[in-house]
Amino acid sequence: MEIIRAVGADFEFVNEHGAHSLHEGTRGTFQTQGNEQRVQELLNALWERGAYPLVAKEAEQVLGWITIGTAKDPFSGDEVGFLYELYVLGEHRGRGLGRQLMERGIQELREQGYQEIRLNVFSGNPAQKLYEALGFRTRNLQMELK
Repeated sequence: MEIIRAVGADFEFVNEHGAHSLHEGTRGTFQTQGNEQRVQELLNALWERGAYPLVAKEAEQVLGWITIGTAKDPFSGDEVGFLYELYVLGEHRGRGLGRQLMERGIQELREQGYQEIRLNVFSGNPAQKLYEALGFRTRNLQMELK
């Protein structure tokens, strides 16, 4: 298994599967059915800001990816490394690929000089346990009332 920057067909694969990843990552909050244009707008905004996916591949097959880039802290204005999306295709889960992708994304952002790396996670997302195991801690908490 290798983890490489997604280009060409690998990039297109990530782009094409972005809707499913968004739906799962938001715990079903983001309804992708009928929102294909909005999905593409969200992804294009990431690519335009310089974010890019790293893909885990085996025998030329994409198994999962992590999208990395930067974000600006709204209060301090500081630029921080940011992990936008972690996704492992269902049939490849349970093999430690998520951890490997996270470690590679963190390593790449550290090599780019980022001392601080952040991510967002929806409450109840099982990946939160992985993030905590890697040392991520709750920084702020967004709440809602319906």
